[in-house]
Amino acid sequence: MTTQLPGKGSIFLDHLAHFVPDMDEAHQAFNRLGFVQTPYTPHRHTEDGQQEPVLSGTANRCVMLDEGYFEIMAVSDSETAQGARTQAQIDRYTGLHLIAFGTAEPEAVQGRLTFSGFHPQPLVHLTRAVTRPDGSEDTAKFTCCRVRPDDMPEGRVQYVAHHTEDLVWQDRWKTHGNGITALRDVIICTDDLERTAARFCFFLDQGSPKRLYDGIWRVPLDRGGVVICDPERLGVLLPGLAIPSLPFIAGYGVLSRDLALTAGFFRDRGFTVDEVGPTLRLILPESIGGAMLIAGEEEGFAWSRAK
Repeated sequence: MTTQLPGKGSIFLDHLAHFVPDMDEAHQAFNRLGFVQTPYTPHRHTEDGQQEPVLSGTANRCVMLDEGYFEIMAVSDSETAQGARTQAQIDRYTGLHLIAFGTAEPEAVQGRLTFSGFHPQPLVHLTRAVTRPDGSEDTAKFTCCRVRPDDMPEGRVQYVAHHTEDLVWQDRWKTHGNGITALRDVIICTDDLERTAARFCFFLDQGSPKRLYDGIWRVPLDRGGVVICDPERLGVLLPGLAIPSLPFIAGYGVLSRDLALTAGFFRDRGFTVDEVGPTLRLILPESIGGAMLIAGEEEGFAWSRAK
């Protein structure tokens, strides 16, 4: 079994989230793309000092992968603080607004972020109902460490610790008709490249970013990484992707077990897939937003060969 969760001292790119105005349309779009999705489930949370979980005002479906996952999030109650913030982000644009980095030590991360000049909020303990394969109901549990929104203007950039790995990554949800198996890198576009790269290094407790080419840097993690590019380079990586305002989370890189199968699957479903060397490029439907780069191995991603 693939180890989903990082060990002590390690950081993974755990998951990303598409914030969408219409969950039904987003669900249909991901179905057309060939992704199995978990059932629609409301979020609940408790903060430190609370006893009983309350509804957060958002709900999700998830696309689980052999490594990592991505989430589809919609507002269920815009009167809650979480619902209102999520709605404001959706009003800005439909697409990627959340990056979650996996950690085994949320309390230690909270202390380190404070020392590094960030403003972490009280730890939030999230739950959502999950059905086991035998039909019984259980509860998935997570702890999130979030910072003040102004600290990470790209979106909701946070840490997550999973406490129920077997419930979240069930085998029945991890096999997709399009052949995609793993989440690798998230792509951020900014007009302040060096400062953004430095800030992510501090946030992620990494030494220095790797300058790949003019206009594109990468912060490597123990699994996955953060690719940071300027608008000109984004136009090379993802031509045709609209830029709402800067900074923003533009897309992500995933791995496929069979690139020919993946390309054929998407084209049979009516999607336009570009081949850039050993990488596939797909602008995602407007109902979910963002873009996807797909490689058969990590060295195949387009940013690794950008000129």
